[in-house]
Amino acid sequence: MIPSDNFKPAPMTSNEERRLEALKKLGVIGTNQGDIFDIYSELALEVSGFFAATCSLIDVDTQHGISLCSLNGELEKMTEGKPVKVERAQSPCAYTILTPEPLLVPDCREHEIFKNAGAVKAGMIVAYAGFPIINKDNYVFGTICLFDPKIKELENQEVKLLEKLTKRLAHQLDTQAEQKAITAEKISGAINVFTETVNESSLEDFNFFLNICAGRDIELKKCKNLKNQNLCNDDKNGNIILTDKGQELQFKMGLQTRTLNKRKVEGEAANVLVDSMLSELEEL
Repeated sequence: MIPSDNFKPAPMTSNEERRLEALKKLGVIGTNQGDIFDIYSELALEVSGFFAATCSLIDVDTQHGISLCSLNGELEKMTEGKPVKVERAQSPCAYTILTPEPLLVPDCREHEIFKNAGAVKAGMIVAYAGFPIINKDNYVFGTICLFDPKIKELENQEVKLLEKLTKRLAHQLDTQAEQKAITAEKISGAINVFTETVNESSLEDFNFFLNICAGRDIELKKCKNLKNQNLCNDDKNGNIILTDKGQELQFKMGLQTRTLNKRKVEGEAANVLVDSMLSELEEL
């Protein structure tokens, strides 16, 4: 966004402190998850017929683009696919998050505030349409925003479709936040069970135990503490397997006992299985 000394910054939201706390818990800003969110800007562009559509999250002083889609991919080429950041004080979207209703401006040049935005004065933006991303707790995280270098007005049906699309994005963000919390809780619980069961255990022991559960090839000498506590042993083929006690611990940790420890798994396949073990914690 082109800066302008004449643009009047939007005031902060009425619940700004709590909004920012909720936004931080999302853990999305700075993670470059465009492949997840691109579908929303692409659909917004398709529905509206505007030149460009973005999905953004707004923190204390910055608007962080999490997705960008433009006609013929022109803007994506200019930004080289990197997330776009804009000063909140220079962003029209900072006004959109002040209300639960869409902010529709067919001609920003006639708008009392937006006419002074740098991109409007430069002729890059004429039409603007912003849809607030409101989560289940009524915190506005950011916007799906549309802009065009020509005067453009949305039809009622287009507005309704874009509102539904924005609600779907808000739901996805809520779901990601919930899954993140659940995963952290389950992994924390598994670690607690492990440390309570295994004397003088370390994070390295925990990691070795997970790899044994996944059937990964681990040297027995590295699992000395686990072997001493009768959690694992080697079979006649020299593979490390869980003992009955180890399988019982695996179950208590929330990792479904499976036959993976009956076969040898190497390389990337082993890494995938370890990730799968952690994913099971999330699914409980």
